[in-house]
Amino acid sequence: MTTYGSIIIEIVLPVLLMLGAERFAVYRFLQTPQQVAWVRNHWWLHPNAISRARYPMGFIAVLLLHLGYPRLCFLFFTFWMITDITDGDIARKCDLHTKDGESIDPFSDKLMYSPMLIYLAWLNWLSPVLVGFFLLFDIVGQASRHFIKTKAANLFGKAKTFLVVVLLIVVGLELIYGPLPVLGRAIHPLLVICVGLAFCSTVFKLIPNYWYANILSIMNLVCGLAGCWVILAGHPPVYALGLVFLGQFLDLFDGRAAERWGSTPKGELFDDVADGTSFGLTVGLIVATAFSQLWVGILVGLLYLGAVVYRLVRFVIEKRKAGVLGGVETFAGLPSPAGALLAGTACVLIANDLIIGFLVVLTSMLMVSRVPYAHFGRAILPKVPKIVRVIVLGAFLFLLALGVRRDQYLVPLIFAFTCALAYLASPLYWHPRKSPASE
Repeated sequence: MTTYGSIIIEIVLPVLLMLGAERFAVYRFLQTPQQVAWVRNHWWLHPNAISRARYPMGFIAVLLLHLGYPRLCFLFFTFWMITDITDGDIARKCDLHTKDGESIDPFSDKLMYSPMLIYLAWLNWLSPVLVGFFLLFDIVGQASRHFIKTKAANLFGKAKTFLVVVLLIVVGLELIYGPLPVLGRAIHPLLVICVGLAFCSTVFKLIPNYWYANILSIMNLVCGLAGCWVILAGHPPVYALGLVFLGQFLDLFDGRAAERWGSTPKGELFDDVADGTSFGLTVGLIVATAFSQLWVGILVGLLYLGAVVYRLVRFVIEKRKAGVLGGVETFAGLPSPAGALLAGTACVLIANDLIIGFLVVLTSMLMVSRVPYAHFGRAILPKVPKIVRVIVLGAFLFLLALGVRRDQYLVPLIFAFTCALAYLASPLYWHPRKSPASE
């Protein structure tokens, strides 16, 4: 049997069985008011009790690994990380959310993965310096909960925890089965991303909430400016496209951050300038360099940039006329992030000028059109099961980290291009509700 066959039988299947059993139990036994009352009346099923039960489990997992039981350690660690999903569902379904739980849950996560990170750094499987920075940011972030009002984990903290688990899974598989060329190359990039997320998680705890949306928009703007520099400096366009990907991830949350915590008077302007830079100017430069004849590329790139700017200006004007204060669930015309994804990946993936030109012009026409498109973050994503979102995000981040390490971007680019085409055709099968404004 091949190594990857052994991984599927010995690791993947048991983990899927544990996760499936946990999901079945949560959905099956929390349906009726009587079941919910029964859970509420048993202290050991309280979310805080489950979180506290995880406190020693990270140390026990390290002990199992140190004693020479890597497979048992892997499954033991995975089981207890799955309970992190369980306590959240119980808290929501049984209305057992508490202020203490906002600190207890993230603290239990840290006690789960920190001992393993330290042990693996001691074994030189992970960079001791990067692990040290990661733990420093984690400690500062946890300590800040004693003097800040919002104690719950923010979006960066949740993403960090998820990616740390992915990192430990990859390292664990290498420990058990020996060098795995495909997986092993992703270890260092994943650790770097985790450190960055830990830093952002800590910083976002220490600043006023109403600045969250602005900071996300400014970070998106920085990604756009860096992407422009990449193109103008003559570097491969795929690096600029990677910065556009990062900007899209940030743009996915800045609007909702503004709705939840408010923003500054210039917050909407920050967002528009950032979108215009990342999804308009950067991708326009990528388009300009994609053609064999530069003058053709410049013309098509200007057409695309003009469509993005027109779309953003039209959205602001129509939104203000309609008196819409928050976000919208339906757009008139293809949203600029989706247009950037389609045009950018087409230019990097496809070598035929005619096909690139057709796709970019089609994208530009759809952006200025009135074709209704559902908001991906507000209308589509919430209807996708959480476990599917987690698996897809984890797979994409892993493939992206692998590409950063080895300059092998084909698979994540094809994945992104396919998603962009699916969204492009979404008005044919997804009929969003009408909204008074467009983007």
